[in-house]
Amino acid sequence: MNCLAGIIYYVISSFLHTAALSKCIFQFQSEQSERGNFSSPMFPNNYSESLECIYNFQGKDHETLRLTFHHFDLEAPFKKGCLTDYVDVSTITIVGSKFLVGRFCGNDIPNSMLFMNPRAEIIFKTNHVIHSKGFHGSYHFQDEKMIPPPKSTMNVSNCGGIVTGVGGIIVSPGYPYYFPKNIECIWLLRVDYHMRIYVRIIKMQLYGSIANCPEAELAIYDGYSSISFNPNLMQKYCGDLRYYKNIEEQTALSARNRLLLRFKTSAAQIMKGEDLDKNAVGFKIIWTAVEFQDEGKCKEFVCKDSRYCMSSLDNACSEVRNYCIDKSLVCDGYPNCSNEDYSDEDRCNIPLLAGCGAAGGILLLSFLIGFCLYRRQSNLHEHLSHSHSLNMQLRQLEHSPSYSGRTPFYPDIPPSSIRVDKRSLR
Repeated sequence: MNCLAGIIYYVISSFLHTAALSKCIFQFQSEQSERGNFSSPMFPNNYSESLECIYNFQGKDHETLRLTFHHFDLEAPFKKGCLTDYVDVSTITIVGSKFLVGRFCGNDIPNSMLFMNPRAEIIFKTNHVIHSKGFHGSYHFQDEKMIPPPKSTMNVSNCGGIVTGVGGIIVSPGYPYYFPKNIECIWLLRVDYHMRIYVRIIKMQLYGSIANCPEAELAIYDGYSSISFNPNLMQKYCGDLRYYKNIEEQTALSARNRLLLRFKTSAAQIMKGEDLDKNAVGFKIIWTAVEFQDEGKCKEFVCKDSRYCMSSLDNACSEVRNYCIDKSLVCDGYPNCSNEDYSDEDRCNIPLLAGCGAAGGILLLSFLIGFCLYRRQSNLHEHLSHSHSLNMQLRQLEHSPSYSGRTPFYPDIPPSSIRVDKRSLR
């Protein structure tokens, strides 16, 4: 009888415990509230034994989430870590990928955590030995455009900040002559939600070679990751750009509408000469906001030879689309299309040459007209000078001593009209 009672008690207890676990699920959605609180069951009283509670946080695609613990009191960890009562915190990307941020236990309050992804999950597990007060915290959903980049070194010109628009140029501090030592510059490149960011490095000369990365390093991170606890490093550069021979190594494309550039140095580069093409120090980057569209659907400029493979769930290339960039980037002096595509700059010199040809033709015609007028004026001047010289010679002849014995000559009077007094000749 006692055995049967024990079995019944165990079955009932297991049922109640399972029912309790099934109910220990909490949902927090930004559509219902952008801010709120969360806590362990029965807080500030001690939590129960053998718990497994799940806290789901769900925001909109363009939102971020900040979790802050204000009180934290769980069973102390073992030497090998949190194996009894613990809290697991994970972030979930927009495509559903889950990444563990950390496991916490004891009574040390975890640091505030900012997730650039719109979803997060907390799993709270307890055993049946020691029970404590648990935890209490707050959450805050916020639009990603309100989140600034990590802090950069202060009082350094052109060191980090927020960069927006449709495209442009980013250079290192002191470019093209030098870069300072012991700095950390972080730029946040941000475009509209439906666009992505294409980055191309066109000049780079950092300290030493690839072996000198601790002295000077340029890194590109996904803008929806945290550099501090879950960095998604896309590219890293050290030394000279010539070490990266493939065009794919010199470029990067963001997964969404945010990108982070970090330039960190511990050694300074000395000033170089005035030849910027050969001795430029630091880096120069072209960045472009791109949208992938069919050629007929792009309302801006279509990069003729830039195509992007739209992958499906099985990573197969289901569709190929063109790069679509803003019209203001055409003929801006920099290649904004991908790889070796210069279609946004190729035809920019044709109107210039045509204009130069037209200007040259007008200039030549003006020169010919001026030359003809000059020749005409010169001929007229020579004729007048010749007539004036002849008249002067005639006047001098009239007053000469031998003129009285000569027959007067009048070039403009017919000979028949000249009368000579014969008596004066006697």
